[in-house]
Amino acid sequence: MEYDEFAHRRGWTVTRTGFGSRSYRDPRFDQLRVSRTALVPEEVS
Repeated sequence: MEYDEFAHRRGWTVTRTGFGSRSYRDPRFDQLRVSRTALVPEEVS
């Protein structure tokens, strides 16, 4: 199985970065960032 096909089946995003290379990213990491910021208070007194 090709790497791009594998990534697409898992729901990852594939970005071509140039010279035939690619960047693979799992969008679930965005959910981690949102949940962490929700736990941190905006102001500390």
